[in-house]
Amino acid sequence: MDLVLSAADYYFFTPYAYPATWPEDDIFRQAISLLIVTNVGAYILYFVFASLSYYFVFDHSLMKHPQFLKNQVYREIKCTVQSLPWISIPTVALFLVEVRGYSKLYDDIGEFPYGWIQLIFSIISFLFFTDMLIYWIHRSLHHRLVYKVFAVKGQRDKGRHLATPPSWPRLSNQRENFKSG
Repeated sequence: MDLVLSAADYYFFTPYAYPATWPEDDIFRQAISLLIVTNVGAYILYFVFASLSYYFVFDHSLMKHPQFLKNQVYREIKCTVQSLPWISIPTVALFLVEVRGYSKLYDDIGEFPYGWIQLIFSIISFLFFTDMLIYWIHRSLHHRLVYKVFAVKGQRDKGRHLATPPSWPRLSNQRENFKSG
């Protein structure tokens, strides 16, 4: 992210957004810049890949299901657009730590102490950890004490899992669940 922030500072923030007296290595400037870059990037990624998924992956016959609400797609897009800035806050905190030099991110394979083996292990363990974390967060949201807080929105969006699966690995399971249930 330090490379992205440097490019954003050079081409946009320094000449157009911030006063010249505000140094690029100031932590508050970096946090604001990272928040802007992260949100713009998140919106671009969301709209590009959600559109591609909607037109090429999503089973449009699911829209005929009785639990599929009239304006459900619009409401899900609205919910995502409103959620992205809040979701980006912890991400920006991690990016800020990385930009400030408190990480073990390497720019060259030669910097890894164990070379390619460590790189491959890092990638696999990262994917495993994040996928498991997403699963357990989602599962904990269905706990009876937590679910009561979100039940009003859940009742309004009955067919949420019918419309858009929460993650790519669940895509194939959604069609099977729809057919069997």
